[in-house]
Amino acid sequence: MNNFFPLLMPRYFSVIVLSVFVILGAGCAQNSDQREFEQEAYGPPQNYTETSFDGEILSTDEDDWRTSPLYQGLVRIQQPPFPNPVNTSTVIRFNIYVTGVQSVNGIEVFTRYNNGEFSSPLYFDYETLSPGETEIQINPMELGRFNNVESARGLHRIFIFTGNQQMISYGDVLVE
Repeated sequence: MNNFFPLLMPRYFSVIVLSVFVILGAGCAQNSDQREFEQEAYGPPQNYTETSFDGEILSTDEDDWRTSPLYQGLVRIQQPPFPNPVNTSTVIRFNIYVTGVQSVNGIEVFTRYNNGEFSSPLYFDYETLSPGETEIQINPMELGRFNNVESARGLHRIFIFTGNQQMISYGDVLVE
């Protein structure tokens, strides 16, 4: 028995080491994918997913409302913002669906102005989101830097973060 144990040790050790490298490698790939996703998100707004007043999707921008690598399988944009385009007197609504238990520690929604500065939160809930659907409503006037009609008009990128500042999704809304 004493001769048997030293023969197995190198095999167990190699399995453990290999497992650690696989786990670390997967984490690095996911971090790399998340960084790439965020770099794409911070680009200028381009195009938008057009939706009706009732939320029917009329045309899709493939870049809009994707779920970040960190939250794939845990969160999805159930209903993209509608209506889109929107006028300044209509509320923008969209729905986020959480599938994981205690997977989203709060939520914050922002836009980014032309000068690169983020807005104050357009929507926030700092409680852990329960599984199921959460409706978010945004006043389109708040998308403009000065909260007036002139600054609100145009194409705006909306960012969805967790309460821990991890990006979940992003997409563009046109205010007419």
